[in-house]
Amino acid sequence: MTYKKFGFITAILALSGFYLYTLYLAAHPDVSLAYRLYYLEGKTRFWEHNSSMTYRVGNELNLTKPSRFLSSEGWAKKPSEQGTQLSGQGGLYFLLPQRGAAHTLTVQARINSPEAGALLKVAMGNDFVTTVKLAKAGLNEINFRLPGEALNQDPQQLNFLALSTATPLNVESLRLTTEPSRPLLH
Repeated sequence: MTYKKFGFITAILALSGFYLYTLYLAAHPDVSLAYRLYYLEGKTRFWEHNSSMTYRVGNELNLTKPSRFLSSEGWAKKPSEQGTQLSGQGGLYFLLPQRGAAHTLTVQARINSPEAGALLKVAMGNDFVTTVKLAKAGLNEINFRLPGEALNQDPQQLNFLALSTATPLNVESLRLTTEPSRPLLH
């Protein structure tokens, strides 16, 4: 075997190894959860560079600006001064920051409704479903509780707060606050 043939075979093997490694990396990407949800799975509406999907309980989500927590389904592509419009079914993806005892989350939201009596269905997992009726046309402030049992407390597992409405609504802001779950008294 001559040096030319040996060089040619070596080059082919090196390129083959490089492309096999590239295919392996494409099949097993080592990326952040936020990147995976936006670019690889298409589940979220907006991408924020170097962000995590961890929601810091108590922080207000200002939805007059793009938010990485919004699902790609149901939400308008661009927020406005009145918030981000929700039409049909959408939701929010988030991680809780730490493990610990189950907590009840209180959801506080400012929602702009075009009509009084609009309904907003809220679901968390398979165990929690509630419907909120907006009292008036215009800006409504709503509060409801998510039981700790419905939340995934593992900081590696996503929670999805599903929202659906028959009437398009503008969600201006959302805040989750926490308190330890208390056993129900009988």
